[in-house]
Amino acid sequence: MSVLDFLKVKKSAPASQIAEMEASLARLRTERKEFETVVESHGARRADALLSDMADADIAKLDADASLAQIRLERLELAELELVERIERARDKAERERLASEHERAAAQIETAAKALEGPIAQLAAAFASLVEAIPTETGVAKDYENHLTPCPAESIDVAQAIAAAALHSAIPGLFERLTLVRRGSGQPLASPAPVARLYDLGALRIGGRVSGDPAPLPAPVAAHQLIVVPQREKARALRHGDAERLEAAE
Repeated sequence: MSVLDFLKVKKSAPASQIAEMEASLARLRTERKEFETVVESHGARRADALLSDMADADIAKLDADASLAQIRLERLELAELELVERIERARDKAERERLASEHERAAAQIETAAKALEGPIAQLAAAFASLVEAIPTETGVAKDYENHLTPCPAESIDVAQAIAAAALHSAIPGLFERLTLVRRGSGQPLASPAPVARLYDLGALRIGGRVSGDPAPLPAPVAAHQLIVVPQREKARALRHGDAERLEAAE
């Protein structure tokens, strides 16, 4: 068998190619041990031959066989190094593809789940608007903002925000309690839940509260796309291309 035969791999799935190369490596190492034995034992065999009545031609043939075995051994050793490197590259590529597929799958699931929020959120928005309309203009409730020494009169929307925020916090505590863990691009912590609604800022996504002049909140699918779908897909692309810098930037 030619040494190059050990390096030949059929076109198939990555896992099958890796298995085929590993089998070739095992056969190569078995053959290499055989030639190592020939080369290592040549000195002793030659000494015995020189002290025997073996013909000179036979001793010369013994030397020639050992020389050929040495050449074959060197070629096998080089082929082994190449095969080991190819297996490592194939395993690395397969692992990066596996991780990339996981990121792609996560991104798709996030998009689906985020889109599923649109209906309930639209219903909540309509109910919230009805609640604001039902609350009298003069609420008789005071609100306490940070950096204010005295309470301020609460408007209808302030009270509605407090009710809605309390209801959401009661039903989904993690919606407020874990906001500091999902904010991207800022080291500043977010305010903790309070009896009155406040602004919870996750970059482009705003939940609860109201600040004059602020841009309109983004739909959940759009916010999810900016906050996590894009980073997941960027990781997938970075893994597939082995781009360490892009992968770190996606973290």
